[in-house]
Amino acid sequence: MTGEGTRMPFGIAAMLARGASRAERRRRRLLACCAALTTFLMLGAVNLVMIRGTVQTDWAGLVAEEGLRPGTALALVLLVIPVLALVHQSGRVAQATQERRLAALRLAGATPGDVRRLAAVEAVRIGAAGAVSGGIAYVCAQRAAMAALGVHHTGRYAIALWVVPFVLVLVAAAAAAVSLLVSRHVVTSPLHVARRGTRPRPRRAALIPLAAGVALMVVSTFVPWLDLGHSLLFLGAAAALLGVMTGSSRLVLEAARLTARRARTPETLLAARALEGDPRATGRTMAVVGLVVAFGTGAGVIEWDVFHNASTADAPIGSFWLVSFGLTYAALLFALLVAVTALVVHRAEALLENGRSMAVLAASGVPMASLRRAAARQTLIAATPVCAVAALATLLGMAPELVIGPSPLMVVWTVGRALLMVALAVAAAAAVTAASGRLLSRAAAPEHLRTE
Repeated sequence: MTGEGTRMPFGIAAMLARGASRAERRRRRLLACCAALTTFLMLGAVNLVMIRGTVQTDWAGLVAEEGLRPGTALALVLLVIPVLALVHQSGRVAQATQERRLAALRLAGATPGDVRRLAAVEAVRIGAAGAVSGGIAYVCAQRAAMAALGVHHTGRYAIALWVVPFVLVLVAAAAAAVSLLVSRHVVTSPLHVARRGTRPRPRRAALIPLAAGVALMVVSTFVPWLDLGHSLLFLGAAAALLGVMTGSSRLVLEAARLTARRARTPETLLAARALEGDPRATGRTMAVVGLVVAFGTGAGVIEWDVFHNASTADAPIGSFWLVSFGLTYAALLFALLVAVTALVVHRAEALLENGRSMAVLAASGVPMASLRRAAARQTLIAATPVCAVAALATLLGMAPELVIGPSPLMVVWTVGRALLMVALAVAAAAAVTAASGRLLSRAAAPEHLRTE
């Protein structure tokens, strides 16, 4: 494959695409949908940043007011994070499902670099198709929305068409980067495909951004200069969110070790040891769920301020706040749904990689009910600490404001909101595991005991 020009990877990628199985085509459609969602959100963010001026409106202040548009654009960019996590998990599943095809390419003379380039070419092709679909969908949806709302100055709010190709190229490049990132720990030989087993364990240093971010958020409350206090607050919030993403694998590892030491049942011990063996994959997926919990907890403080001020003034809540809260709930729901989908894909990947172990356990007499309980406890062990730490970090960052607040009901409201977010996130993760019982039954089938 090497030395025969740059057209060869594209030709082989097209040939492999024509011979894809139904599961492979389903995975490619999922990747294309992710690319379309990413393009839609990125175009919305760029569109908001390029709008100039302020228009008086009762309900569309997040778009009409110039000072609020950067924050709305940032929220759209943050929604890309769970979509990228889903793309990453889908790429890992592709490495597991394409074992025979990749090994056949190696047997035919392809180098490991050629195999990775083929994966990158396929990712670019799928990403480009999804990006084009997302770009067309955004332009059409924006035109239709402005027509339905009766917007007169459409040229002021419509996205400039010259920006669209740049975003499309950026999304396609991101798809290729994610593909290369996924395959960097994969060893493809002429006989099989495996992941490198020498990856280091998550370090405690990964939790430093989380602790530093909480400290900055606390300090910002006592800074006498308002601008500096706001800067420290935003910097601390960004560091805390980064800490949730980077430290989730370490939290999963520590929770697995603690649970293994105190396990009283075989199912709990099996679940803890499985997580302890590979905490990174589960931690990456749970990090997105933790981000949803953190944002939901922080939104509870703003809601209390609005509701408290409205009740004190004996006035109705303005349409601006109602629309803002509705969009916030929609964004949290979207992020949680994407995170749950990533959990489904991660569950499928784990069962594909550990199918022989599940089959051995089932053949040795372990009931399927015990395997299902072990899977459920594995999810609880991973999801509970990540979500709890995300909510606790948000509460600690806002602790001075909660203590100095005008009413103790504010503390009850915020803590209750944090507990609700943790319960919803953990319940969603547990529901995904319970719904994947059919995948577990397939993974434990006797045919996975064969050695080819």
